[in-house]
Amino acid sequence: MGWAVSVFVLVASVTAGAASAAASLPGGVGEPQLGALPLGAPDPDAEQSVIRSSLMPGESLSSGQSLHSPSGRYRLTLEAGGNLVLYDMASRAGWAGSAGVGAGVGAKLPALAESGWSFDAGLAGGDVPVALWDARTSGASAWALVMRHDGDLVLLAGAAETVWSSRTVDRPGAYLSVLDDGTVTVGHPDGRVLWTVGTSTPDVGLVGVRHVVYSRGGQRVWLIDADGALFDTYPVSGRATSPAVGSYKVFSKSQYTSSPKTPVTMRDMVRFVKPTTGLAIGFHSIPRTYSGAPIQTVDELGQAQSAGCVRQDDAKARHLFDWAPIGTPVVVIG
Repeated sequence: MGWAVSVFVLVASVTAGAASAAASLPGGVGEPQLGALPLGAPDPDAEQSVIRSSLMPGESLSSGQSLHSPSGRYRLTLEAGGNLVLYDMASRAGWAGSAGVGAGVGAKLPALAESGWSFDAGLAGGDVPVALWDARTSGASAWALVMRHDGDLVLLAGAAETVWSSRTVDRPGAYLSVLDDGTVTVGHPDGRVLWTVGTSTPDVGLVGVRHVVYSRGGQRVWLIDADGALFDTYPVSGRATSPAVGSYKVFSKSQYTSSPKTPVTMRDMVRFVKPTTGLAIGFHSIPRTYSGAPIQTVDELGQAQSAGCVRQDDAKARHLFDWAPIGTPVVVIG
């Protein structure tokens, strides 16, 4: 599968005074806060509403606020209890059907509002749309979702304590988008997708088991915990034609290793394909020459550049090494 960042869409019909809504976050965070569409039944008059689909660097979402995909079908909400949840509004019986991308949330949800159902009441009574993903932070009392200038998307609680992160730090310019394909992405202006959840997370049928999914076509991995929560996802550089699509298991790990074919060294090797001929295949850091020079850049991750193994950013390689014990399933998809 290919990966591309869809440009965020902002239906720019701004109510009077909305331009002055920015304020500093409490707790000394120093990030500006831009309001999103408030919770409750969406306003059917799209000309009177700001439909916010993205958080740009420095912007934030407060407890009780939401982002929507441009069509209004998907809703990312920071709930009062501190959980960040992506909902598919079309799972409600009152969904009005497609009116075209960019038509505004009011073009999608009048039947829900007219039926007397509201999002606030639904949350309180347990009558809510299907949740496609959540950050598993219920009860953490998170009060803000912040798209930091350094590229990391974080949930803050207490005195600006980070209780959840997209683990995309050191990517200045990154931004958050809620898209009409049911995905939420942290994208970069250069076109890379740094992190993604929602309908983009592959379901390989491993319930109750911590596992890794590697996409050869997408050059991306997903680390999924036993409870189904996404631990991390990020671009990698492997080989487009191998290993074969199928199921494997981590069978060996080495903190330091080298290639017998080329003068390079790697760190945090996690092997998952046993050799029949040739060498084992595993995940590892970007190889470096004996003089310490990396053989590719971090920005080139997401491209198939390897002869076999799967290259990762150094920090991601360390995370995977620590996260995946021997025996962890690895599923390779096309």
